[in-house]
Amino acid sequence: MPQPATLSPAVTIGWVLAGIIISLLLPVAVNTLKSARLEGLEAKPSLGMRIAAAWDRYGGNRYLGIALAAAFVAVVLVFLLGLEFSKSRDAILAGFAWESLINKLLSGK
Repeated sequence: MPQPATLSPAVTIGWVLAGIIISLLLPVAVNTLKSARLEGLEAKPSLGMRIAAAWDRYGGNRYLGIALAAAFVAVVLVFLLGLEFSKSRDAILAGFAWESLINKLLSGK
């Protein structure tokens, strides 16, 4: 039975990075979009307005630095550990799981 073709290292890095970023931003995004309140507006705020309010509230520029660190981690994971995936889904899950593990270890929860 032939083996499925593996993703190239560059593509693998991108998908692992996507998983890391999803793991970092998903909890913040869910909480923010649930509770974002824009003062002084009577109409229901649009999704874009909620995202802008969340960016201001949580210091979105800080997350740009985190994204650069996540990119470095993705490169290290793929090249130092020699990770190979045949599906993008598997690479995303690896990045998500890696970040979740590190978060749990560092937070002690």
